Amino acid sequence: MNLMRAKEIKEDPVMKNVYYQGRPVYIQSVDDDTHMVTIRFTKEEEDLHEVEVTDLVEEN
Repeated sequence: MNLMRAKEIKEDPVMKNVYYQGRPVYIQSVDDDTHMVTIRFTKEEEDLHEVEVTDLVEEN
C-alpha cells in the first residue's frame, strides 16, 4: 500500500479490508515523515503496532 491510500483509508468512516501479514487491521495513524503506520488488529485487544506502510495490503 502507498502512503496516500493509507491516509484515505484512515479518514474514511467505512471499514476497508486492510491486512498485515494476512490478518485484518485498523489503521490508527499515518506518519508522513517515516512512512510508518500504527495499526491495531481487528480481532485483538487494543495493542498497537507500528509497521511500514508498504507492508499493508488492501483487498476488495
